[in-house]
Amino acid sequence: MTTITLPPQPCAVPLLTCRPSAVRECGGDLLAASAQIDDLGSFVAGDARVGDWTGRGSARYHETIAPIGRRADAMSLALRSVATRVDAHADELQRLLDRRTDLEERRSHLAGEVARLRGEITGATEDDAAALQAECDLVRRDVELFDADVTTWSSDLASEETAMVQAFQRVQEAEAVERIYGGVADPADGALASKPGADATPEEVNAWWDSLTHAQQQAIIAAAPGAIGNLDGIPAGPRNAANTVALDRDLADWTHTESLGELTDDERTWLENARAADEARRNIADRVDPVTGEPIETQIYLYDPAAFDGDGAIAISAGNLDTADNVAVVVPGFGTDAESAGYQADRAATLYESSRYLDPDASNASMFWIGYDAPDNAPWDEGFDGAGVVTESMATAGGEHLADTIDGLRASRDGEPAHVTAIGHSYGSTTTGHAAHDHGIEVDEIVFVGSPGVGGDTNDAGDTGIDPEHVWAGANSRDPIADLGNHGWVHGETVLGAGLGDDPAEDEFGANRFEAESETRGGAFSFGDHSKYFDHDTESLHNISQIVNGNDDAVEHADHVYDPWYDGVQDPEHDRDPTTPATR
Repeated sequence: MTTITLPPQPCAVPLLTCRPSAVRECGGDLLAASAQIDDLGSFVAGDARVGDWTGRGSARYHETIAPIGRRADAMSLALRSVATRVDAHADELQRLLDRRTDLEERRSHLAGEVARLRGEITGATEDDAAALQAECDLVRRDVELFDADVTTWSSDLASEETAMVQAFQRVQEAEAVERIYGGVADPADGALASKPGADATPEEVNAWWDSLTHAQQQAIIAAAPGAIGNLDGIPAGPRNAANTVALDRDLADWTHTESLGELTDDERTWLENARAADEARRNIADRVDPVTGEPIETQIYLYDPAAFDGDGAIAISAGNLDTADNVAVVVPGFGTDAESAGYQADRAATLYESSRYLDPDASNASMFWIGYDAPDNAPWDEGFDGAGVVTESMATAGGEHLADTIDGLRASRDGEPAHVTAIGHSYGSTTTGHAAHDHGIEVDEIVFVGSPGVGGDTNDAGDTGIDPEHVWAGANSRDPIADLGNHGWVHGETVLGAGLGDDPAEDEFGANRFEAESETRGGAFSFGDHSKYFDHDTESLHNISQIVNGNDDAVEHADHVYDPWYDGVQDPEHDRDPTTPATR
């Protein structure tokens, strides 16, 4: 009887246990260290020099500090080089992991083929031999190709590990750092010299950024993160990279100073704001995309812990602002400052989860935006400062900042527009109303929720500059803040600067009111209901998410508030039984 030669078993795929995300964090730490040392070099070249001091003492002093600055600059470049290589290592490790997954799948398939052929040979006849041998030969060739690919994969892994070792070894000694990088010009310097002025448009800023080489861009992110981290027109990816460097550097600097007991009062405030930003980014990163099961991508779009006299400015996105089909910017209200970033991050992540769950085929980014100086206290807080809340001066200033942010988001997308929704909650709706009315923001949808009024000059939905069909209002009937806006047709919403404008949920305003009741709503007036608009499985979150996704037909509309001349303000939603639509 003819002998049939079986193909060999495919070789085992070597194990690879690693976390590219942890490697990337290491690269971020190295970049932060590079920025710290670069600051020393800049100090020596700038503030440490005494221009009006002359004589032998001056000459000796400046001769002494010059090598310190040169060494700091060299060390900063060396660390930056290693950090860049570590970041590339994280990318390569992920590719190697993906290739290994593919190899394991191929091995499983080939092992199954070998087992199948073994079984068929057992019961084969002489007439089956030729055909079976041909099949065995085909599988043998596939196994040989597979084994060769495993060898290549192992070789690539070894080469990558060797390259990483060499990257660290070449700058392991101070003498080597001085020899390689001493006196080398920082690529960031020339790139920053061509940076547009403070009055440049976001489009001009974006054109400048695009004109730089990748090396120049990376140099700026490491050496001068503050130059681009909050600059409108820079894409969200580079802004996130720069703000990550700045945040990690600040945490390291101020935490060390705190351990020495030498923090000033201002620095203590800034450190608390930095810690809040760190908490916020981790809050989002710890959540998973409901469609892919992968961690939600996090981007720090705005980071300035000293802004607004120490209240701070922070904006962080759940999702990629540069590529998302649907972008939502959430503007919070009363009592918001940088220290509330963790709470606002939870809202942004919840909106992201809901939007993705309701439309899995679209990509999303939901950003909380603490980019203006909001009133310090909310009406339900101890120490409520009513005078600060009932005027719209902060909203007017904040509206300009929000308009700049929207312009920057649009300009940085390089001709790939997103469906953009501005969502103003509480006093943030007044700010959003001013951004729309005063500056004509380029958004596709405006959503006002829990609004105490949308600005004194905005008398109806058309005054926002947006098609009224895309102006939305959500108001829980038990929310006392949503009842603060002006009602009726007179529009006497501001008197000597007091008042925040019209109620956008009223029929006279002309916005689309959507259902926003909560199953857990309180009595006639419940301050707790003012904070439920972004809770999972609520009417409000469901409808806001549909608006964000551009699915207007899926929004559940509600009857407007109305104010008849013969009676008080009426809200038809007050007696309706709330529902609990699924948002996750």
